[in-house]
Amino acid sequence: MTRDYNRTLCAKTKEYKIAATLVFGLFCITIAVQNGTARTIDRIIAHVNDDVVTQWELDTLVKQRAMELQHVYRFSAREAQQEAEQQRVELLDRLIRQMLLLEAALTLKIIATDVEVEQYITEFKNRYQIETDEEFQKQLNREGLTLVAFREQSERNLKSEKLVMGRIVPRLQIRDSDVQQFFEENRDQLPTKSDKVRLRHLFIAFKPMKADRQAALEQVNAARAAIAAAPAQFETIAQRYTPPQNADSQVGKLIEASHEELSSFPETFQAVLANLKAGEMSEPIEANEGLYVFRVETKTGELTGFRYFIVPLSLSEAAIEAARERIAELFQKLEAGEDFNALTAEHSDDVDTKENGGDLGVRALTELNPKTRNIVAALDTGAYSQPVETSSGLHIFKVDERNTPELSEAERLQIISILRQQRFQEEWDAYTDRLMENAYVKIKLHE
Repeated sequence: MTRDYNRTLCAKTKEYKIAATLVFGLFCITIAVQNGTARTIDRIIAHVNDDVVTQWELDTLVKQRAMELQHVYRFSAREAQQEAEQQRVELLDRLIRQMLLLEAALTLKIIATDVEVEQYITEFKNRYQIETDEEFQKQLNREGLTLVAFREQSERNLKSEKLVMGRIVPRLQIRDSDVQQFFEENRDQLPTKSDKVRLRHLFIAFKPMKADRQAALEQVNAARAAIAAAPAQFETIAQRYTPPQNADSQVGKLIEASHEELSSFPETFQAVLANLKAGEMSEPIEANEGLYVFRVETKTGELTGFRYFIVPLSLSEAAIEAARERIAELFQKLEAGEDFNALTAEHSDDVDTKENGGDLGVRALTELNPKTRNIVAALDTGAYSQPVETSSGLHIFKVDERNTPELSEAERLQIISILRQQRFQEEWDAYTDRLMENAYVKIKLHE
């Protein structure tokens, strides 16, 4: 099981933690049971049938929740206190529901044996890493409890648990379809479980029209003339023509590159820089981003020092519409039964893939941008998409193969555990809702 998978699944259970584990929460109920005298002088904040909840009890529960967050979930002391305070209303609600569960268990005469109580206490100490009886006694004393009182409340808690387990556990059956649904709904958060597809595309680029090129060329010529008149101002002049998306680039700055570094440049750029002498400036060179102009500053056997600027080729609406019409014609040919690979080889503007039918290789869906992912995820094997418009042009995607990874047994069991926790919480809420409906509960939290 991968760490990312565990992290994602654990995140799914976070919202259920407060109901599933309230560390030391039973202390609060114990105090409520054994301190009847103290309760008469404390402010009552809730009536629950013939019982009450006091401000002191809720404050204690908030404090104990902060202790849990700090010691079990590794919150800082300040963060734990803030989080516990935010949960104050929910903690009161949980306490009331727990009191009603206990009342129902006592009414139904549910039994907890001495052996079960001892096991319960042992598990409690193990869970919270209380290693010795002395340490346990100190913790009880800090909470104002005696071992007898703790044992009595442990018995009550066991009775409540037996009631809950008897009424709720039979409803926690998880079907294979439930596991698969959870997997499908969360697959995009699990990179190792993403579908992989062999993907092709037919690409029609947005290409500037003659008027678009002419407008850019006029700016290039103006910039070249300004630089020729004031060579020392190359960087300042270059920045005037820099598109916003390249504002933080090396436009206009002196760049020194070795022969090895130059070999990674596009071949057209390599050829221009190889032919220019020191002090010479190139003619405009068209690339995807626009029209480039280079000037070589220095040349040695080891390094070439140069500067460049770029004027973007802005697309007119006519250029965009021409690409849309072209892709629409190709889509109609596909609909009429023409071969995808043949059309791609003849018409695609992706020079790197057109010769092999637009093959993009095997891609995990998570590697694709969200827009493309949603489109490709919906395609069956052998199917192609409607034209998809991006910033650079239009694509028609085709899925040749699809590989859906299967869940391991460990992953399947972990999902079942999560779903059981979720369903337990739903059923616990539903059952205690019914108890609340038939109880007298009056809350005076803000009086």
